[in-house]
Amino acid sequence: MSEVVNKREVEELLGCVITDEQFNEALDYARRKQEYIYNRERRAVVLQHWYLVKLTEEYVRSLAFSKFTMDLCSALRDMEKEHSAICQSAPTDNHIVAVPAL
Repeated sequence: MSEVVNKREVEELLGCVITDEQFNEALDYARRKQEYIYNRERRAVVLQHWYLVKLTEEYVRSLAFSKFTMDLCSALRDMEKEHSAICQSAPTDNHIVAVPAL
């Protein structure tokens, strides 16, 4: 396939430094995706070096977004637990129904 992808190439596209673990996981996924795409479409461009670098960048972004989302959900869950412990006497079902003006 294409030449070896350098971590620095991906970092330049991202505009930030990534860990070796992030890079290796993303590159592994990108190689599998590159092979899958090529096997389906047989386009030579898919095998070019820059294509694999872009696929790797794409997956690093995806990993970062997933981690951010999981961290945010965890923080929100923790806030809900803290709130429910503090306000145990507060009503849990408040439904406000607007009455149309006559």
